[in-house]
Amino acid sequence: MRTYLKIRGDRLEEVAGEVVREQPLTVYVDGERFLTLLCTPVKLEALIVGYLWMEKVVTDLGEIRTVEVSAVDGRVDVTLTHPVTLPTERILTSGCGGGITFRIDHRLFPRLSSRLRVSPEQLWGGMKDLFAAAVLYQASRGIHGAALSDGERLLVVAEDVGRHNAVDKVKGEALLHGIPTEDLILLSTGRVSSEMLLKAARMGVPVVASRTSPTEMAVALAEQLNITVCGYVRGNSLNLYAGHALQLRDEVTVAAPDAG
Repeated sequence: MRTYLKIRGDRLEEVAGEVVREQPLTVYVDGERFLTLLCTPVKLEALIVGYLWMEKVVTDLGEIRTVEVSAVDGRVDVTLTHPVTLPTERILTSGCGGGITFRIDHRLFPRLSSRLRVSPEQLWGGMKDLFAAAVLYQASRGIHGAALSDGERLLVVAEDVGRHNAVDKVKGEALLHGIPTEDLILLSTGRVSSEMLLKAARMGVPVVASRTSPTEMAVALAEQLNITVCGYVRGNSLNLYAGHALQLRDEVTVAAPDAG
């Protein structure tokens, strides 16, 4: 809780409110310094588990022996069941706070094959449920949310100052609770960039829906990997950018582009 000044027109008011939290978190794997993440200090074990899985440092939760988190020291010590060679070719992503990934080559990801079909109503409802479940966003704004949905309900929800971190936390929570991520819907409040799209592909998620936009590279990757991408999912409208998993009612017609 912090005190700050709110200005509306010519009125000045001192208010007390929540400000989104952010801190560096340095990760050590078997005693070797791996990297430092900027993140919101909640669900940190899920963040680390999800990140290590996303970056293919581990392929299964059973490969992680221990995760010791010290939020006070801003340090996480991970021990694995077997030696690994940590990736070193870091790529600065377009994420909030400058996210880091080590694997962005789409050739490392197989083209998805899924029979999942979703309606616009399911995406609108899922986004509404995500905002209802985003307690940190409601308290302070300035934070991203992500969730996995089966089309009827949210299975996992996570929040973080970084949209990439929120997705990593979602995967980490799923791993920790034994929830398969294949054939689910990934909902996000943040922009769908190329690395976000590849995180979805890594999870086997065939549908990605965001409250904001995808990038052109993300759309191109979605077409290559057979992932449906919807953006600007708000109220009763959305944009379909790629994919064939969105089912429209028979009475829905496609209007011709405006010649003007």
